[in-house]
Amino acid sequence: MSDEWVSYIAVGSMIVFAFGIVTLNAFRRRKEVPPPLASNDRKLYRLWRSDPDAYQRQYGQLDEQYRKAQNEKKRTNSN
Repeated sequence: MSDEWVSYIAVGSMIVFAFGIVTLNAFRRRKEVPPPLASNDRKLYRLWRSDPDAYQRQYGQLDEQYRKAQNEKKRTNSN
C-alpha cells in the first residue's frame, strides 16, 4: 500500500511541477511589451522573441516611424 502512495505522490508532484513551469512562462509572456510592429505580426513577434537585436536592426526604424505617426495622430485627434 505504501508503494502505491509513493507512486501517486511522485506522479502528482511531476504534474504540479510541469503545470507550474507552464504557468510561470505564461505570466512572464503576459508582462512583456513587444514593439508595435511585432505586436501585430506573428512572424515579427517570433523574430523579436528569438533575436531582439536582429529585430531592432531590421525593423527598429519602422517602429520609430510608426510611433511618431501614432503620436501625431493622437495629437491631432485630441485638438
